[in-house]
Amino acid sequence: MNPPSTPRTDLPFLRRRIKAVPVITPAPVHTVSPAAAEQAPRPAGLVLGGERPASTVSPRAKRLAEQREKAKHEDHEVALLFPVPGIKDIYELNLEHRALRLTPLQSSVGTLLVTGSTAVAWEDVRHVVGAQTSDGHRAGSAIMTSGNRELVGYHGSDALITLRHVRAFRRAIFINRSNSPMGVRLFSGDNVALPPAANGTQMVLLVHRIGNVLELRAEPVPHDWPDLQIWQEFDFSMTHRAPTSTRLR
Repeated sequence: MNPPSTPRTDLPFLRRRIKAVPVITPAPVHTVSPAAAEQAPRPAGLVLGGERPASTVSPRAKRLAEQREKAKHEDHEVALLFPVPGIKDIYELNLEHRALRLTPLQSSVGTLLVTGSTAVAWEDVRHVVGAQTSDGHRAGSAIMTSGNRELVGYHGSDALITLRHVRAFRRAIFINRSNSPMGVRLFSGDNVALPPAANGTQMVLLVHRIGNVLELRAEPVPHDWPDLQIWQEFDFSMTHRAPTSTRLR
């Protein structure tokens, strides 16, 4: 048998086949400027954190945002007030020490309790006005809270302001016709007193809200003034509305 000297063409499968290597061409890299990236439209279903449309914000989130803005405004109002003592600094409101101011925490926690008063008149932020005497007589309209409790009123012989709903409160006056002092006590136990009538003058306690704090003032009026005249002096004009229309939500 002769050795093969040339490749055999009749047996192609015995020959070595060289496979072609494919040439991979890299894709061109496109760079996008930051300005163009901001202008590029986003997919319809994509919403990013702080860029959520106003129509999709939940009512609760919107309400909380409004409360935060209101609190900033109230804090600014309080910062503009002239300084007065706190309830821990004095023991009696009288002609010499006429006013004190509570802190935001003292103004919003628990109940402000007034002992020794014989009548109270109140006004809320909607200008609903009412009054009550310690023996149960009423005038104007009561202000009911969401817990079916009066914002201001009597519980037995004590007058109360429900501080949980203090944002609905505007002002109140407490009258004392007795010969005993009138006292104010907070949930924390802090208290202050107002003296009884003397020398033809009686001290009326005015509690009013400024921003997010309550201010207490002793206002002297003639001892012989009836309750109606005191209400008129402090511009309390009784309103007559159904109690359900003043319920807080």
